[in-house]
Amino acid sequence: MSDFIIDIEGEKLKLLPQRAIFWEALKTLILSDLHLGKAGHFRKHGIPISRKIHLTDLQTLERLIKNHKPERVILLGDLFHSVENNEWDDFLRFLDVYDFVEFILVEGNHDILSNYPENLPMIPLLEVSPFSFSHIREESKLYNISGHIHPGVSIRGRGRQSMTMPCFYFSKDYGVLPAFGQFTGIKKIRPKKDDRVFGIADRTIVELT
Repeated sequence: MSDFIIDIEGEKLKLLPQRAIFWEALKTLILSDLHLGKAGHFRKHGIPISRKIHLTDLQTLERLIKNHKPERVILLGDLFHSVENNEWDDFLRFLDVYDFVEFILVEGNHDILSNYPENLPMIPLLEVSPFSFSHIREESKLYNISGHIHPGVSIRGRGRQSMTMPCFYFSKDYGVLPAFGQFTGIKKIRPKKDDRVFGIADRTIVELT
C-alpha cells in the first residue's frame, strides 16, 4: 500500500489508503464514519447484509493500530449507525483489547446511543492546535478537519470509461476525510481551483489535479 504525506498548517499528516490520517508528531490516528451496525440495521428490516462487513472494518483498524502504534484515536463521528446490536458488542470488545490506546469520539448525527462506555468519551468538538476536529464542518479559527459527507471524485479515461473513488479533500481552511467504513456511500464533490484532492484507488493515494 502507498500513503502520502501532506503539510497542513505546518504539521505533517500521513494520508493512509485505509481512509485514515496518521498525525505522527502527536501519535494520533484520525478516521471518520465507520457506521458500525448499519448491516444490522438492514438485517432488522429484512435485507440480508453480512456482519462480516463491519468485522473487516475493525480488522483494518486493528492493523493500523499495530502498524502505527498510536497513543490516541480520534473518531470523527458516526461511529455507530443505529440502535445497539451485535456490531456494537464487537466494538466494545475491541475497546477492551486496545485499552492502552485513548479513544475519543467526536459526536456525529448518528451517534445516538445512550450507553457509551467510560473509555469512549464523546464530545461535540475537539481542538488540538492547529486543528479543530468535528463531524460536520465547523467554522473555526483553527484548521477544521471533519467527515460526514463521505467525499468522492469521478475520473474519466480516454474513452467513456469513468470510476468514482473515495477521497481526502483539503481546501485553504478545512479538510474532509473519506468514510472509513466500507458499507457507506460516496458523495461526489466539486473541488475549487486551489483545493487539493487525494483519491484512493487500488490501495494507493493519488493526488488529483
